[in-house]
Amino acid sequence: MKNKTIATIGIISCVLSIITSVQDLEENFISPVILTAISGIITIAFVIMATVHLWRGKAKDISIILASSAILLFVLTIVQEVTSPAYGSVIIILLNVARVIYFFISVWVIIILYKSHVGEVLKLKS
Repeated sequence: MKNKTIATIGIISCVLSIITSVQDLEENFISPVILTAISGIITIAFVIMATVHLWRGKAKDISIILASSAILLFVLTIVQEVTSPAYGSVIIILLNVARVIYFFISVWVIIILYKSHVGEVLKLKS
């Protein structure tokens, strides 16, 4: 798959995750369940495709960072759903920090994929 196609899927993933995270005053999600499912599927597809593509290129360190941040976000989200922590607890704070980190890493990967040519990935300067 081409770099720009994967980057476009990443942009769609980011936009859908923002749209599906909207809540009302009682902390109920407003978006339909099917839109949330589509967002999750596209996000998983983006992470897998970008990780594999970056791994095959010369950016293995970026692929490790992307995959580990996605896994961390997934684990913390599961912990939040299972434990139902109080507002302002450590788990909520860690989850919000993980969301911000994942967002910035996703944007970084999207920029790298857009700047690279077809079939190659930019190498980080050491």
